[in-house]
Amino acid sequence: MEHIIFGAGENAKKITRCLKQGEQVTAYIDNNIEKQGKVFLNCRVISLNDISDYYYDFLIVASINYEEIVEQLVDCGIVKEKIITPFSFRHSDYNAWRKFLNIEELIYIEMEQKISGLYEYIDNMEYELASKIINKRLRFPKILSWEKAIEEIVKNGKSISRFGDGEFDLMLGKKHTFQAYDQELVDKMKEVLKSNIDNLIVGLPDAYGDFEGRTDDLAECFRRHFQHGTRQKEYELIDMSKVYYDSFMTRPYKTYLDKTNVREKFLLLKTIWQDRDLTIIEGEKTRLGVGNDLFDNARSCIRILGPCLSAYSKYDELLSEALKTDKNRLVLIAMGATATVMAYDLAKAGYQAVDIGHIDIEYEWYLRGAEKKVAIEGKYVHEVPGGGNVAEYYNDDKYNSEIVKVIR
Repeated sequence: MEHIIFGAGENAKKITRCLKQGEQVTAYIDNNIEKQGKVFLNCRVISLNDISDYYYDFLIVASINYEEIVEQLVDCGIVKEKIITPFSFRHSDYNAWRKFLNIEELIYIEMEQKISGLYEYIDNMEYELASKIINKRLRFPKILSWEKAIEEIVKNGKSISRFGDGEFDLMLGKKHTFQAYDQELVDKMKEVLKSNIDNLIVGLPDAYGDFEGRTDDLAECFRRHFQHGTRQKEYELIDMSKVYYDSFMTRPYKTYLDKTNVREKFLLLKTIWQDRDLTIIEGEKTRLGVGNDLFDNARSCIRILGPCLSAYSKYDELLSEALKTDKNRLVLIAMGATATVMAYDLAKAGYQAVDIGHIDIEYEWYLRGAEKKVAIEGKYVHEVPGGGNVAEYYNDDKYNSEIVKVIR
């Protein structure tokens, strides 16, 4: 039989090894556009739009996040009976899968994954417990609340550069799907992380202790992130005597278990741009606030658009355009690691700049009451399958009239 495998990474390699002798892979699908068109395990990596050009008996989803991908495939017209999800580890399906999969190998993968998950918890357990007890042996960065961050931004006119797991991954040389590795960017981020300029605060994720009140997804994400000595490597980059602020200020909805006060959180965030003239610097498919009322309380808005991926490759041009704008305008930047360093450079130049990150997508999820991360039509969402498949042109007169420069 012939198969297409969804995924072109380590899990896809594992599932390919599970195929019985004589089974053929005709192609691999991956939502990462940087992988599309390349060769993986001697087969072409394609996008979901190209699937009709290939024959297959079954489409095998090689991902632990198989539920989201299955929804994506069904929405694209793929017959559900042809979709196989080996990482669901449903033993009731094993007999049917034996026709083309070595089930014993699949069971080994299942056990390997469970053991890995256990190690993730054990590796991070002492830090989660230590945040609730007094233990002078352990250290934590000094991180004030996201409400305090907003107070500094609104009352004291501060700028903010934010760091998350993605920025630390880049600084530690790990692969990142949103931004290609760039040594200049890494050096600049390290400078920002320990900076001490009067009109800038720096954000760190408040995830170095326990995860009380946060979702299992967030806890598991950071447990994985801190594995293999990553925590200590980050501590070497952080100024442990410096006061930081919670960089989760731009994620007030999805990662919290209690969502009863989300509206109040967004209202507090919106005070940042109340009656302000905005300069938004974003990826050209990001479209912050378009189609919702997030920035309705701002006085005016202009936009500078850059690349969706690896925006730092155009950093000098983007910064040059930003420096042409009036210093009385509030600058909001949504460009991943590029925003982290740009807020710093603009602050040094006398601007107030806020690395605003995921705020618009969080707001869209909140408005929809989304229980999990979902794609948003017309907006680039790199965190979900299919979230990057967004049209180049957006038919909105107000949005298009706000664009003053596009840098590709």
